[in-house]
Amino acid sequence: MTKKTILFVDDDSISRHLIKGFLRDEENYIIETVATGQDCLNFIENNDVDLVISDVEMDGLDGLEMSKILLSKEKTSSVPVILLSIRDKIDVIRKSRDYNNVKKVTQKPYDRNILLSDIKEFCNL
Repeated sequence: MTKKTILFVDDDSISRHLIKGFLRDEENYIIETVATGQDCLNFIENNDVDLVISDVEMDGLDGLEMSKILLSKEKTSSVPVILLSIRDKIDVIRKSRDYNNVKKVTQKPYDRNILLSDIKEFCNL
């Protein structure tokens, strides 16, 4: 089975470290992390990604704006996105409803088992 590449986007270094730690033992995935929405766009220009998991609130290009840009590009329009938000989940869902690449909005702190289930679903495993 080919490993799936997951790109985790969060401006918080502790969150990036935690996600790598909790997915480290999952043998079906390659976990890459970046700190900003712009870093995500730059990474995807040069690498194939099967799933993006992103914080919503980041300085500069936030998760919603980044998702909109990913959707607008042919190469990345079909890459599923999971957004993580510490704020009102319903508000984020409302703002992202026109972005068909945003497959789920999850409240932070996320439940490890639910997130792992979502990753398997959206990576088609």
